[in-house]
Amino acid sequence: YLTNDNDITVTEQCDGGTGLVTLDLSCGTGFVATRMAKSPSFQYVFGLDYSFQMLNEAVNSVANFERERDISNTKPVGNKEQLPLCWIRGDAGSLPFRDNVLDAIHWGAAMHCVPDVEKALAETYRVLKPGGKLYATTFLRPFPDIVFRFFTLEEMEDLANEAGFGANPNDKQKSSFLQVEGRGVYGILRAMK
Repeated sequence: YLTNDNDITVTEQCDGGTGLVTLDLSCGTGFVATRMAKSPSFQYVFGLDYSFQMLNEAVNSVANFERERDISNTKPVGNKEQLPLCWIRGDAGSLPFRDNVLDAIHWGAAMHCVPDVEKALAETYRVLKPGGKLYATTFLRPFPDIVFRFFTLEEMEDLANEAGFGANPNDKQKSSFLQVEGRGVYGILRAMK
């Protein structure tokens, strides 16, 4: 897998195909990234996590899928077929992508794990194309902030607005969108740049 030191040029990975180019941020064991890469709706998927252990699990899980030939969206790479998927060891607060290159970002159950969520949200906004979508989930308070930082729904909305999502008075087309909702102890953030 790549590291944050690489400046990933998405156009090099996605040469004129169709479908979404997306990032599974804090991808963990890669379950969601792998499912996206198996779908023809996605042209290319990047899975990024800070943990070497999680990325090793992700690499191994894809190897198992490929051995079982449980893949329907393979693309030729060299002399073999493989999923349109790249693993990156990196920091959510310093995404190794150029501005305005991703169609979508999935950030599942992990906002609370990031040391600087303000910076990470600003980075998601930066790398999304205009009209690009963010779907993020995390745990809410009443969990105590001992190891992780947990949020209220209002904090999640404020953080997303500060990053650039939501109503923008300078946007004459009103194309941006922000929705925050709670389900039990789970917070869901849906946004469009």
